[in-house]
Amino acid sequence: MDLTGKAQMLTLILNEHQSNKCIKIAKDHGVYGGMATIGKGTVKNTILNLLGIKNEKKEIVKFLLANDQAQDMLDLFEKELQLDKPGQGIAFTTPISSIMGHTGQAVEKLDDSEQNMEVKTMFKKINMIVDRGMSDEVMDIARQAGVRGGTILHGRGAGAEIATSLFGVEIEPEKELVIMLTPEELVDKVIKALAEGLSLDEPGKGILYVEPILDTRGLVEMSDKVK
Repeated sequence: MDLTGKAQMLTLILNEHQSNKCIKIAKDHGVYGGMATIGKGTVKNTILNLLGIKNEKKEIVKFLLANDQAQDMLDLFEKELQLDKPGQGIAFTTPISSIMGHTGQAVEKLDDSEQNMEVKTMFKKINMIVDRGMSDEVMDIARQAGVRGGTILHGRGAGAEIATSLFGVEIEPEKELVIMLTPEELVDKVIKALAEGLSLDEPGKGILYVEPILDTRGLVEMSDKVK
């Protein structure tokens, strides 16, 4: 597969049953190399469980795909995994600015026009790396700012090495990565709340970074509210 043009990371957050089905669907359509990590959801309210991220073990499955294939697979997963129904899971795509190890060259960079392209969508992904045990505080602050839920990955244990390579930032042992898909209009408010609540201007308090989301599936209730 040639990924020298624009590429995307397709990420799905699913329960174990849906995750196994997802990987089989991918293989049946000639897509290989997907990686899965284990995390847990943080949504506790019954109504918020409609978002598909409950307070239970979740599997995060990722596929690095060419642009057109990413869109096709996103549509396929939505249909086959019934992501248009509440509680079935979440899928989203994010842009990739450089590729290593897929074309025989050390690094394949996308055109400047691709890298600097302004991505306009309803959601962005807020990533927060903190010391283990801090994720509950992160989510408490984020919820007060309007975030409905998130997913937590641990830096030690099953999937730690995979998580490190996939998210492009080193997650040391005893660290936690909190992922929150957030409506565009809430992002600045959430960032400010986390920065102030966790004193991120002080060394060692945590790392926060934001990624654009190209497309989403499965955020049924939230999508209806932000339209």
